[in-house]
Formats: sequence, C-alpha cells, structure tokens
Amino acid sequence: MATAAAARSYLDFEPTHNVVQDTNKQTLVINLPGFKKEHLRVQIDHYGKLRISGERQLEQGSSKWSRFRKEFHIPEGCDPTGVRARFEKDGVLHITMPRLSPVEEPKMPNPMAAADAATTGQGQSAAAAHGAAPAQPAAAAEEKKQHEEEAARMRPGEEDEHMTSGDEGGIAEAAAARRRPGYGFVRDRSGMVRRLLLAVALVVVGVAGLYARYRLMGPSAEPSPADDTAVVGLSDY
Repeated sequence: MATAAAARSYLDFEPTHNVVQDTNKQTLVINLPGFKKEHLRVQIDHYGKLRISGERQLEQGSSKWSRFRKEFHIPEGCDPTGVRARFEKDGVLHITMPRLSPVEEPKMPNPMAAADAATTGQGQSAAAAHGAAPAQPAAAAEEKKQHEEEAARMRPGEEDEHMTSGDEGGIAEAAAARRRPGYGFVRDRSGMVRRLLLAVALVVVGVAGLYARYRLMGPSAEPSPADDTAVVGLSDY
C-alpha cells in the first residue's frame, strides 16, 4: 500500500473562481470539473484564512493524480464563524460568507426621470428668455425719457455759471496753495538766521572768556613738569 502511494505522480490543477456580492453575504464560487465531494477539503483558521484543497485520480488504476490548493482571506465585514460550503453535482463549489451587517444595494438611475427633468429645465430656460427679451427695450426707453426731462428742466446758462464759479474756486485754492509754501520757507529761513547768530555769539563769548583767564593766570600759574610726572605715577624697577 505504501509503495502504491509513493508511486503517485501529481499534476497541479489551477481552478477558476469568482466572487458573487449580495446584500447579506458574499459567495466564493470555484469551478472544479471532475472532482467529487469526497475529494475536497475546506478549512478556516483563527486568522480568517480560508484553505481549499483537493486531489483525485485521473484514471482508474492509474498512478497519475490531479490536485489543487487555494487560499483566501475572509473579507472584512463577514462573519468567519458563519462560513458554509456547498458542492454542486456539476463540479461547482459554493462557499458562503455571511455579512455582519447588510449593505444597501446601489440605486440605479431612472433614465425616464432624468429625461423629464432635462425637458422641464429647457422649457423653463426658454420661457425665461422669451419673458426677458421685451424688458430691455422698455428699460432703454425709460432711461431716455428721464434724460430728456432732466435736460428740459435745466435753465439756460446754469451750466456756465456752475463751471465759472467752480473755475474761480479752483484758481483761488491754487493761489493759496502756492502762497503757503513761500510763507513757510521764509519762516524757516528767519529761524535759521537766528540760530546762526546765536551760535556766533556763543563762540565769541567763549573765546573772550578763555583770553581773560589766560591773562589772569600768568606764567607762574602754569603746571610744572614735576606735577605731570606725579600724576602719571612711575613705578620703581
């Protein structure tokens, strides 16, 4: 028996699969042609990893066997404790993974409602355009009428008087502006002259004081070289 098992040769088989989404569950569908229920093994560990494996003899009395092994992770939001497997007679394996909470199906847009909304919007735009068209000539006519009334109320020569008085006011203001800088300049100049005379007077007084002091001291009042040396303070070697 051990010799027969050791003499087997395996051919790896890669089955096709797909996932079917539902509001309450996800279903893993694996196509296993030629396999039977007793040839398969489905396992799930504590980490949420799903293992599906199987092997079968290709021909009666042959040493050639077909085998496969697939691994999947339980999707997030599914209950690992509720996983169930079902094998169909046509060689299709269904592994059902229930959701922890149902999901809502996406709502399909209604093409008829969208078409009605577009038609309504176009009708409203057209109505607004037709209603607004006559308003523009009416507004222009009203504005023209107001200008004519204002022109009729204006007295002859009134505009010239306003312009003349305005020109006279502008000329007077300009003349005042020209006079102000000249007055400020003269005032600054006179202050500068006063400061200069004060500085000259201080210099003259200082010179006179120095001269008078020199005259009072005389030659005997000048410090001697011995006094200068003592102030410096020579050190002994």
